[in-house]
Amino acid sequence: MLIPTLVSACLLNLLPFASAAADNIPAPPPEALYRRNVFYAGGQYVNQVGASGRVFTGQLYVEQLTPANGAKQPYPIVFFHGAGINGATFLNTPDNRKGWASYFIEQGYEVFLLDHTSVGRSSRQPTELAANGVSAENAVLAFTAPQNTPYYPQAVNHTQWPGPGTIGDPTFDAFYASFEQFPANREPQQPAMRDAGCALLQRIGTSFLLAHSAGGLFPWIIADKCPSLVRGTIALETDSNPFQQYIGGLNGTATRRYGLTDAPITYSPPVVNPDTDLKKQVVGQNSLGNHSCILQEEPAKQLPSISKVPVLFITAQASVHITYDHCTVAYLRQAGVNVEYTLLQDIGIFGNGHFSYLEKNNLDIVKVVDKWITGKAK
Repeated sequence: MLIPTLVSACLLNLLPFASAAADNIPAPPPEALYRRNVFYAGGQYVNQVGASGRVFTGQLYVEQLTPANGAKQPYPIVFFHGAGINGATFLNTPDNRKGWASYFIEQGYEVFLLDHTSVGRSSRQPTELAANGVSAENAVLAFTAPQNTPYYPQAVNHTQWPGPGTIGDPTFDAFYASFEQFPANREPQQPAMRDAGCALLQRIGTSFLLAHSAGGLFPWIIADKCPSLVRGTIALETDSNPFQQYIGGLNGTATRRYGLTDAPITYSPPVVNPDTDLKKQVVGQNSLGNHSCILQEEPAKQLPSISKVPVLFITAQASVHITYDHCTVAYLRQAGVNVEYTLLQDIGIFGNGHFSYLEKNNLDIVKVVDKWITGKAK
């Protein structure tokens, strides 16, 4: 179901992060002009116990931002946000500098911002009875000031957050004001995002997918279903560590039975029961600064659909992801996926944490992404 709204010329400095807690933040400089359209992609009618009839669920909220003078680039960019936030995170930064959406609009790209199914302005799944959230204290610890309480060695290198990154600072308060709940059980969300994501691409055409953190699961399952509609995937510290989840400490929690996802994805030879068909091995010595990986035993099963899509994987110097993102990259490569792995410190970009696209040098990082997209668009 697609519900269009009026298209209007807007400014990106509508301040998605602005709040009463952030009244002292100065107004941002002029942002990119765009024309805006809103619609929903995917979804279906279902019978729901206790309702007077059917309800619609699984739809994906989409904001279409087109440069005011029209798109000049051949392929749009679709943004996938992380857990606990929504698509507004890519508009401008919490201290009101230019965000990545505005940057790409200025380069002539049409941009699509999403609220994932079950999040924000998209519907919740009927099967989801609970939701989780990120506390302000954990946001400080993990995202904005990990250097103050370094629970992994590289945290001491974090310097790029604008301000102290602590509760009461206007920039942090504006950042945290954008947080919201996310599904406690995200497994039903993955097939909904797969179907709605491919429905979106069928409408807008072949696109680049740019995903951050927990949103990084979705490009894999979308590429698995409709790879011909994905020109390339930019994985910005995606939360898809194979078979396990690291939250803190030395050991991970078992998850993602299909390696990268909880939902089934296509392997060759086929996987019927992932618990028995995917033979696993532990690779590397485990430490807080460099976690061991769970990979496939050789010969590894391949990902024939996902491997049709090239991947740029980016990890920041001072993020907790620097301790385990190499596992996702290794798993993808083992399964036949063409991955270009960029450690920001290796190209002279230092001090970033997990939300690098909001930090002081965010435009230095987005230019790396833009260069890769330009090369893959030819």
